[in-house]
Amino acid sequence: MAILIPLVFLFSYFFIRKIWFQLRKIRTVGTIERIELGYIRPNLILPEVKVHYKYYFQSGLYFGSGYLGLSDFLPTEEFHLHLGPGENPILYVGDLEIITEEHIEHYLLSKGGSVFLYLDPIEPYHSRIDTVNLNSITVPSDLL
Repeated sequence: MAILIPLVFLFSYFFIRKIWFQLRKIRTVGTIERIELGYIRPNLILPEVKVHYKYYFQSGLYFGSGYLGLSDFLPTEEFHLHLGPGENPILYVGDLEIITEEHIEHYLLSKGGSVFLYLDPIEPYHSRIDTVNLNSITVPSDLL
């Protein structure tokens, strides 16, 4: 019984600390800089991509990276990804065939060019990707 009370205090401390850290997270938008496909050699492509992004917070510019699935970029479309001749990746989306990693990156960036992030306001360089922003972000222009 003497060890049970300190353990209850310890577990309750860690539980409250975890909830407090989750409540202070801020959700913000970051722009995608680059998308990399994941490979397992000799002939397998992973169904997730590494996303490099940047975001502005307070008076600084921060960079980060994380992993998202291809299905996050193409939620309503069926796709197939494999290595073709010469170890070039080929992405099939509907009737569309996209060859080479650069073209696949450009296609995925056209689907979602930004991501929603969770970041810690005390340590803003610690960020975590939440989801892809599939809505386009535009700035109105009064030049016309």
